[in-house]
Amino acid sequence: MPDRADKATERLLEMRFTAARHGHNMDKSDRDDVSRATRQAGELRKLAASHRAQAANARAEKALRTTIAEKLPDLHARETTGRRTVQQEQAKRTVQHQQAAVVHLQPKQSKGQSRR
Repeated sequence: MPDRADKATERLLEMRFTAARHGHNMDKSDRDDVSRATRQAGELRKLAASHRAQAANARAEKALRTTIAEKLPDLHARETTGRRTVQQEQAKRTVQHQQAAVVHLQPKQSKGQSRR
């Protein structure tokens, strides 16, 4: 009986140590999760603030354009036409760059090889 009691005592101590270590690991894991979530929340707050500022700038620009259109219609027409032209040129350049990139990405073959 004393052997069984000693083994039971050793086993209980081992279980207690394992439980304490496991509890510590859970606490560390929880702390890491909270830290990661807090860091992500901070990044998202900055991103939201940036989006709000960008939206406010867009609203201010729209109001300014409306005011210019009402008070200086000729200037507004020239500016709108110029902006549209620039955007179209940028779109053309983007398409040309994409087409050039596709051409460069195609594998090159020598004259002796055939495609299958």
